Amino acid sequence: MIVIVVGMHRSGTSAVAGILHLNGISMGSDKNFRPKPLPQNPKGFYENYSFRKISDKILARSGYKVKSFNPVIPEEVTVGKITQKMTKLIHLNESAHGKWGWKDPRVCLTLHCWLDVLESMVLLDKTKIVFVSWNGASVALSLTRRNGLSTEVGLRLWSAYNRRALDLIKPRAVRAFHFAYETLLAEPESLCRKLFQFLETDLDSSVIRTFIDHDLNRSGRQDGESLTGEAAEVTELLTKLEAESLAL
Repeated sequence: MIVIVVGMHRSGTSAVAGILHLNGISMGSDKNFRPKPLPQNPKGFYENYSFRKISDKILARSGYKVKSFNPVIPEEVTVGKITQKMTKLIHLNESAHGKWGWKDPRVCLTLHCWLDVLESMVLLDKTKIVFVSWNGASVALSLTRRNGLSTEVGLRLWSAYNRRALDLIKPRAVRAFHFAYETLLAEPESLCRKLFQFLETDLDSSVIRTFIDHDLNRSGRQDGESLTGEAAEVTELLTKLEAESLAL
C-alpha cells in the first residue's frame, strides 16, 4: 500500500504522517526526514526530503517557488525528464516497504504528476490518499505568525492549495479519505479508527497521544470568522467530503 498525505501548509499533515509512520506505514527515515524538528513543530515534520525536492523541481519548471507563498499558482505544471527520478524513487521505496508513503504540502500542486507515474508503474490501484485540511482562517493566522503573511494572502493561498489538490484528485481512479484537523483534535481515537479502517491497517492507539495537542483545538481555531467567495466554496466542499468519508 502507498499512502500520500495531502494537505496545505500548517494543516496538521505532520501529526498525521507521524501517526502513520509509527503505525508501520513508512513515511521515510531519520536520514531523509527534513526539516528536522523546529520550535513550531517540535514533534517533527515526517517529511521525506527526497519527494519534497522533486516536487520543488517540478514547480520550478513552471516558474513557481513554494517559499514565495504566492497564491497565484501556474495552471500548467509538468514534469518533463524528472519522470525518471520519480520512477526511481517510487521503485526504491516500493522495494523496501510493504506499506509506505510520503507527506509534503507541495503535493497539493504536483499530485497529478505523481499519480501519472504511479499509474505508469501499475501502482495506482494500491495507492490511497489521506487528505487533511484545517479551516482557512486558522491556517491564515498560522501563516501570519510564522511567515508574516497578511491574513488575506494566507487565505488566498489556502484556497488555492486546497482547490488545486481537490481538482487533481477528482478525475482519478484513486481512493481518498478526507477529514479536518479540527476533527482529529476533537475526536482523535474515533477519527483514527475510521482512518485506519480505510487504510486496512491495524492501529496502535497509544501513538495518537504522542501527536495530538488538544490545546490547538482551543487556541488555533478561528470559529468566529466567516469566510466568503472562493474560501467559502472550498470550505463547503471540504466539509462535504469529510462527511462522506466519515460515513463509510
